[in-house]
Amino acid sequence: MGRRARKRREKKRPTKVAVEAEVKVAEGLGPARERLEQKRPARPSRRPRYLGILTGMAAAAVAVVILIVLSQTVWESDGEVTPSEFIVPTPRPADIPRQGTTLGSPDAPLTIVEYTDFQCFFCARMAQEILPQIEEEYLATGKAKLVCKHVAFLGEESQWAAEAAECAADQDKFWEYYDILFANQTGSHNAGAFSKVRLKAFAQALGLDTISFNACLDEGKYINHVAATNLEAGRRDVDSTPIFFVGQTRLTGAKSYGEFKTAIEDELAKLGETGETE
Repeated sequence: MGRRARKRREKKRPTKVAVEAEVKVAEGLGPARERLEQKRPARPSRRPRYLGILTGMAAAAVAVVILIVLSQTVWESDGEVTPSEFIVPTPRPADIPRQGTTLGSPDAPLTIVEYTDFQCFFCARMAQEILPQIEEEYLATGKAKLVCKHVAFLGEESQWAAEAAECAADQDKFWEYYDILFANQTGSHNAGAFSKVRLKAFAQALGLDTISFNACLDEGKYINHVAATNLEAGRRDVDSTPIFFVGQTRLTGAKSYGEFKTAIEDELAKLGETGETE
């Protein structure tokens, strides 16, 4: 081998000084790398997070499907609605006279007229919370009578409910039907609470002759009557519900029993009567 080849190999061979320098550099970087790895936070695995989101979305979709199926079962059945699916309220005291849409003695000196819509939430509150107190103090004692009139302005189910109540009145069950309607309102209007299927189920639960009731409702026997009470309400400037006329005193909205009592006493005083008991 020639001198030139030996010289080239000698030039490429690292010296002892160079090797020692490389070892020191490597030894110095080792702890630095360890410190860097200790400070660097571990990257979280994203896969479980995505799986959790997908699982939640799937569960929500299943819940929506179940709700849709249940709602169709309750509201859209072909007559398979049972009393377990709605409320049948406690009957009113039997000692209070009633005739058609009038509650109380027909000879009572004071007449209270109620304009109501069976889908009206405030009307339900009045029927369930205030009316029982009026019944006890004034209707049961023969000092006043209550007459219910329809203002079916919240949609087709208001119209159907009003007609159904009149069909129930044909069998002397208007006030029982009045109560079952208000007891079974839902949180929205025209959403199936007063579908014709359910209106017929209410009649069956109350012991009405369902053949007669169903024919009355299906034939629209009281369409014109409800339309007439709507027109009457318009002539009296009834533009919301509930509105009561206690004699000549008008009460608009959900009033307290105290406000009703004051109005009733004032009107009885004008008639020379008094509602106070000794």
